[in-house]
Amino acid sequence: MLIIRGAYHLWPKAVAFRNDYCLKCRAPRRAIAVRSFDIGHIFWIPLLPVGFWRHWKCTECGRDPHGKSRWRRARLQSGLFILIPLSIVFWAIPADSDFAMGAWFCRIAAPLAAAGVALQLLRQIRRRSLRQGLRQVTPAADTICPFCATPLITGFGMRWSCPGCGVVRY
Repeated sequence: MLIIRGAYHLWPKAVAFRNDYCLKCRAPRRAIAVRSFDIGHIFWIPLLPVGFWRHWKCTECGRDPHGKSRWRRARLQSGLFILIPLSIVFWAIPADSDFAMGAWFCRIAAPLAAAGVALQLLRQIRRRSLRQGLRQVTPAADTICPFCATPLITGFGMRWSCPGCGVVRY
């Protein structure tokens, strides 16, 4: 049974920005912290209000810049372990005259798909880690707010903030 679950992010507001390394884009990017009121849902029915949360988003791709891709890697590994025995089965079963074209298509497509999945897994191993990417990033040195073009002021703790919209520079 498929359970569709997630969260609604209501009343989003930009509250901070910083220079960051995005694992999805694999490049230094600007990240924005968006504060929203989150409500958990199941089958699009709001059930559990969980309060105000802050989510960092990349300005280029819109995803979490430090988001892990372990779930994707697990799916690729399970796909590889399904495709390898499936391609062996397709070659072991003799092709019927009724389904000859389909059998040959499956015999060729399954090993090609397994090779493609294996190649993707090898590419993920060679990808740059977050720690290596953060070494390239220079801290944000903006003196003007990127959202409302107001000059930033320094406050307690030497944090730069915008008096107009309240955004903080990290």
